[in-house]
Amino acid sequence: MSAYFSTLSNALKEAGIFQPCLLLDRDRLDGNIALVKERLDPGLAVRLVDKSLACPPLLAHIGQALGTSSFMTFHPPISEAVLKAFPGADLLYGKPMPIGAARAALAKAHADWSRVCWLIDSEERLAEYGALADQLDIVLRIAFEIDVGLHRGGFADPEALSKALNAIPARLRCQGIMAYEAHAPHIPGLFGGPTKALVRASEKAEPIETSLAAPP
Repeated sequence: MSAYFSTLSNALKEAGIFQPCLLLDRDRLDGNIALVKERLDPGLAVRLVDKSLACPPLLAHIGQALGTSSFMTFHPPISEAVLKAFPGADLLYGKPMPIGAARAALAKAHADWSRVCWLIDSEERLAEYGALADQLDIVLRIAFEIDVGLHRGGFADPEALSKALNAIPARLRCQGIMAYEAHAPHIPGLFGGPTKALVRASEKAEPIETSLAAPP
């Protein structure tokens, strides 16, 4: 065992902790935050993924250091906790929520769900969210998911997105698009590796972004 981990093990023993637990090295965390700040393009904003950092004080620490109050969220109970803990937070769903889950969350009204942007991956889901907004007499913020290579769902071409844009129900407000290129780091070098995969993803997103920016 390295000296570093021996030190951590001894610290846990001294604290009387003898069961599995999560130990956070604040110095290393702050070093990673500094590295992100150093390498991040000034024109890009940061969203913290709440399911990966499911601890409000940890989210607060990282958010303050990076100057962000934007989050990507995946699970309504965690979304609700983040909304309550961070009154100025803006949340974007990282996956489309089944309409039943969205209805259950919105019906509780225990948090300010107007700060949440819901993800739409198909015309059918768009219609469902439009009907839900009508039923609850509210306005919902949405973003369209586009497929840039992962093939988990979403709009695959400008024509499909343009059709959806022309069918947005009155109570839905489009905030933009979301592309998920998590497949890129796993592309073998034989097929161009991560760099080529990211270039292809950007090339696929560009005409869809243009479609979104064009007047309907």
